[in-house]
Amino acid sequence: MPWGSIRGHDKIVELLRTGMTRGRFPHALLFVGPEGVGKRTFARRLAQCLLCERNPEQDLNPCGICPACLQVGAGAHPDLVEVRRPDEKHELPIAVIRDLNHDLSLKPSKGVRKVAIVDDADDLNDEAANAFLKTLEEPPPGSVLILIGTSAEVQLDTIVSRCRVVRFDPLNEVELASVLIEHGIASTPEEARRLAKLGDGSVGRARGLADTTLNAFRRDLIDELASPQSFDPSSLARKLETFSKEAGKESIDQRNRASLLIGELARFFRAVLWQTAGLEAPSPDPADNRAARLLAERLEPEDVMILADRCLQADYQVGRKANLGLIIDSLCHDLGALILADSAHR
Repeated sequence: MPWGSIRGHDKIVELLRTGMTRGRFPHALLFVGPEGVGKRTFARRLAQCLLCERNPEQDLNPCGICPACLQVGAGAHPDLVEVRRPDEKHELPIAVIRDLNHDLSLKPSKGVRKVAIVDDADDLNDEAANAFLKTLEEPPPGSVLILIGTSAEVQLDTIVSRCRVVRFDPLNEVELASVLIEHGIASTPEEARRLAKLGDGSVGRARGLADTTLNAFRRDLIDELASPQSFDPSSLARKLETFSKEAGKESIDQRNRASLLIGELARFFRAVLWQTAGLEAPSPDPADNRAARLLAERLEPEDVMILADRCLQADYQVGRKANLGLIIDSLCHDLGALILADSAHR
């Protein structure tokens, strides 16, 4: 299974391969970067490299067909430990880390290595992080730990100092469009290119925007904000919260939908800012550009920047597992306070 099937991160592969060849492969890695750019998939593929039974480890290239590679791909290898924040929790509990530490302390079942993948590393609380420090600093022989987060800045300094930070960039539009076709997210090259422009380099974001129901809600949401007619912030908040909760029973699905829509609002306000500067926003959606022009006629550039920043703050709060209803209610009222006030003065 070649690395070529994981697009956009060739430089990271070469960096790690060079470290392996020189005998300087890190025992702890912290993968950071935007959601949906392939960090988890990359971590699994790296685990295949380290546990592969056929190809030499220094090649850092898994065969993809040996029992170990197949087991890793299925998440069933006895020497691969994967943990994440439980869906019902807002933080990664200390009990999960203690279990991980115990599993790593046991001898490998099949080879000389154990690999641990810690998803949701952003959600390590202080207690769990401190329980992890000794293992990060002095892991059992042959162990490799891979932590996955969004930013090194949200991690404790004691965690960052014990890891090699590996930064993942968003995929470019060509790479993202290819992935969307390969994964069946887009059925035509034209659709793939459109979603790639909207996806901001993230497969996850592009996948979400491929949902026709979500796209229709997104359209109505933007048009309501841009309409010359006054909108009711409380009504808007109720609609946004209801639609987010319709994503599924799991909190993570609801938050993912809310994050996607709030991110689309931030993108829309950036387009409005372009319009206030007399420029056409680089959006593949003509309806977005029309809405941006309407709103730009009624808003001051400084207020548009505040609106975009307010959306980014709300998205951050969604990611930090604050109360979803309160986040949406506060955001919609803040948007209304600025948009309706500026419109009244025009």
